[in-house]
Amino acid sequence: MMRIIILLLSFGLVFSLSACDEKQPNNTKVVKPRAVVKKPVEAEKKETVVVAPKFVYVAGERRDPFTSLLEVRNPLQEDSEPQTPLQQFGLKELRLSAIVVGKGEPRALVVAPDKKAYLLNVGVKIGRNHGVVTDITEDVVIVEERFRDFSGGLRTEIQKITLPNREGE
Repeated sequence: MMRIIILLLSFGLVFSLSACDEKQPNNTKVVKPRAVVKKPVEAEKKETVVVAPKFVYVAGERRDPFTSLLEVRNPLQEDSEPQTPLQQFGLKELRLSAIVVGKGEPRALVVAPDKKAYLLNVGVKIGRNHGVVTDITEDVVIVEERFRDFSGGLRTEIQKITLPNREGE
């Protein structure tokens, strides 16, 4: 057994020493520097020609392409009249409490987020988009809103404020 170990060690030593050589491999390449050729400086400089752009955007009656399409509704600006307290809130913020239909003109009572109650008649301005109450029925107040959409066109939208369901229904 000892002979086998000595024999394997001796073969390993012979192979490892045979791979070593003191000569350096001759694989190096010599890089020669390139010759730099200098161009003569021209006495005359060429004139630069400014080319006008081929496309020019003229807005005209088109919408501004850089405005956000997320601003879908822009209310009509009517600065001549002061705003009522009901125009400070959106229609979805107002809660319809009661509607009185009978003799005379129908009326409705809404509660604003500031916990104040307001009485509605036909023709009262309401909401941020300059809405006007157009009709009051037994369970619905109908509001007509006018606004400008993203293309600049005038739009009219009918909104409804309904009474909440009573308990037991």
